[in-house]
Amino acid sequence: MKALLHLKANFLKYKRYLFAGMVFIILSNLFAVFIPPIVREAVNSIASLLYNEPAPKYLKDLYEFFESPEKVALFFGALIVVSAIIKGIFMYFMRQTIIVMSRYIEFDLKNQIFKHYQNLGQRFYGSNYTGDLMNRISEDVSRVRDFAGPAVMYAINLFFMITMVLSLMFYVNTRLTLLVLIPLPILAITIYLVSDAMNKRSDRIQKKLSGLTSMAQESFSGIQVIKAFAAEKDFERDFTKEAEEYKETNMSLVKINAWFMPAVMGLVGMSVLITVYSGGKAVINDTFTLGNIAEFVIYVYMLTWPVASLGYITSLIQRAAASMARITEFLSVEPDRNEGLKTLDKLEKGIEFKNVWFRYKEEDEYVLKDISFTIPAGSKFGIIGTTGSGKSSIAKLLMGIYEPVKGEILIDGVSIHEYERTALRRLFGYVSQDIFLFSESIKDNILFGINTAADIKNLDMAIEAASLDEEIEKFPKKLETILGERGITLSGGQKQRTAIARALIKEPQILLIDDGLSAVDTKTEVKIKSALGQLSQGATFINISHRISSVQDADQIIFLDQGSIIESGNHKELMDNNGEYFELYSKQLVQMEEEEI
Repeated sequence: MKALLHLKANFLKYKRYLFAGMVFIILSNLFAVFIPPIVREAVNSIASLLYNEPAPKYLKDLYEFFESPEKVALFFGALIVVSAIIKGIFMYFMRQTIIVMSRYIEFDLKNQIFKHYQNLGQRFYGSNYTGDLMNRISEDVSRVRDFAGPAVMYAINLFFMITMVLSLMFYVNTRLTLLVLIPLPILAITIYLVSDAMNKRSDRIQKKLSGLTSMAQESFSGIQVIKAFAAEKDFERDFTKEAEEYKETNMSLVKINAWFMPAVMGLVGMSVLITVYSGGKAVINDTFTLGNIAEFVIYVYMLTWPVASLGYITSLIQRAAASMARITEFLSVEPDRNEGLKTLDKLEKGIEFKNVWFRYKEEDEYVLKDISFTIPAGSKFGIIGTTGSGKSSIAKLLMGIYEPVKGEILIDGVSIHEYERTALRRLFGYVSQDIFLFSESIKDNILFGINTAADIKNLDMAIEAASLDEEIEKFPKKLETILGERGITLSGGQKQRTAIARALIKEPQILLIDDGLSAVDTKTEVKIKSALGQLSQGATFINISHRISSVQDADQIIFLDQGSIIESGNHKELMDNNGEYFELYSKQLVQMEEEEI
């Protein structure tokens, strides 16, 4: 129950539903326990009339209509029906309060988790699978809702039902009640022994389900690669293996429930036998009536569901506790720091990296080592290097996706930590190396992230600058064409140009392109860069690429190798140095000539 204490605030928020539900539960049980005494009086009254014995006084005071057994049965039957209907009405309101409360808690919890996910940093997403994240916000939250609704409702109902029924049973016959309750301690011990096993299995089931969901999600996302390598059978085999392990883990829990419930019902049946046997002897000794036996049998069966539901409630609680522990595990992860209060509307001076060191994990090697450079405001800055040299890491540090391990990043002479994170990112128009497009229309993807309605006016301009206008005209629904998942219906070059248009439409102060022109041909690249130059006048342009042709027009270029700056200068200066930059340029020039041939 410790993990479930995190729901305390949620229950307090909707306490009016909880208290109203408790009132309806009490009223529902009150009319439920009216029924056994009515049955007792009905049986005794009918028996008296059949054997010509004196009828109860309250029947004598009624009309002569009730002097026959049939009419007495009709009278008491009507009382039972009325009590059952009123009980049912209060049960309806009971569910309309407590179950509705659980739905509100589910709604709040999902929003809380989603909001927390949005504030977590890239390190968190880099170390957790998407399927696991989805499972915790869907399946785990549903199990917590089962606790907040059905489990709480049945537990409260169980308490009041048992209290009322046992009070009446002890009032009628203390000795018989004690005999009837003999099987209950055995049941309590059984539940105690089983609950721990159920908890452990529930936790394992959720972990297996997360793995299964992650595998399915990854397979569907990479379906093109799977088909390209004809690896369907391999993935089907691996998925079947994971599904088999999930099934076996689930079956271990099912087996516990399979023998647990019959055991509960058997113990309840034993109570009925004790009632009939001991009550029958009491009737023979004239210390009990037939009506009392009928009454006690009904009491025992009224206890059947509360007692049997102990196992069900225990299962719901154990599953919810395991799920809530998984949820709080992620909720306890510290979100990205956003302690800065300063805002920046325009880049005045520039950006400076001062002795920056960075690695993705503590146990990893540094991917950036003592990096220092300055990007003046309004300039063109190029970053080039081979694969794995740390180019994209610089882009992620600039965007605040990661933070330096050592050193600092200054924007207009102020540490990046002192700026409010969201306001800082509004300065950037970012085209990442891994283009992500949403399953929406081309227009919605381009308009994504704009700050004001005025930005919409830049739509045509951004599309033309990204050299996407001719492509869009070829689509049947033009800008309203719906893209597939992650933009699967577009080519690599079309994806990049859509992402460039998305970055340009907000007229950013800093345009950061991380290898965003790698999938377009040289002619299109020249056209886009020319448009970018005209469009982003006064803006700071940072171009990260592995192709020298993309950065050679920059005012300043740094050449990275294994996380360190080995050369810097403009294109002419770097060529005159006759170093690594010159060698890479020569190799790429030969490759371009071979491609043209």
